[in-house]
Amino acid sequence: MKYVMNLIWTLIFGFVLGFIGSKLDKTDFSVQTTLIVSVLFGLILNLLPLVLPKKIA
Repeated sequence: MKYVMNLIWTLIFGFVLGFIGSKLDKTDFSVQTTLIVSVLFGLILNLLPLVLPKKIA
């Protein structure tokens, strides 16, 4: 369940950042590009703890 919530919050923050970034850059807001980038970032964010070592000594 934590992976699903993490992905949902990543999408929400991604859309907010995409909208603000498009207004600051004075370009059109692209929902498709924002969705792709947010999903990729969310998947990386979810998979990163699984591939990192548990204890670094």
